[in-house]
Amino acid sequence: MESFGERLAALRKEKGLSQAQLAKLLNMGQSTIAMYERNRRRPDPETLERLADFFQVSVDYLLGRSESRQRVNYALAPETQDLVSLLLLEPGLRASLTDPLFVRLLKRVPDLTPEERELLAQHWEWSLRLIEKEKERRPKDTSDGES
Repeated sequence: MESFGERLAALRKEKGLSQAQLAKLLNMGQSTIAMYERNRRRPDPETLERLADFFQVSVDYLLGRSESRQRVNYALAPETQDLVSLLLLEPGLRASLTDPLFVRLLKRVPDLTPEERELLAQHWEWSLRLIEKEKERRPKDTSDGES
């Protein structure tokens, strides 16, 4: 597999650029490009990203770790973004999802049919309404010192 320096030189030549021209375009010194191409120096992560963006290749390709120039898109689907946002913004939900009782129950949900899931959701809603009613019936806490 080609080294980083070999890949960089090949990509630069494909674009018909000299080291000096590439350096000017990327606002860096020509000697820096030369050192990269001779594998005497490695770019920092930000510079590596800039180079990959400039040549429209993946960082892995540029580093010689992959033969595929294709960049991987790590964007989440909208429904996944909503779920991730919910988990990040709702600490109570995060805590519930790590509770062994809920983990055990949630692991069984994928095996249910859509009808069974709907029935489970109805029971869940009914149970939550019952809990709320029970909370309303409880006597108020009078431990504030008043008799």
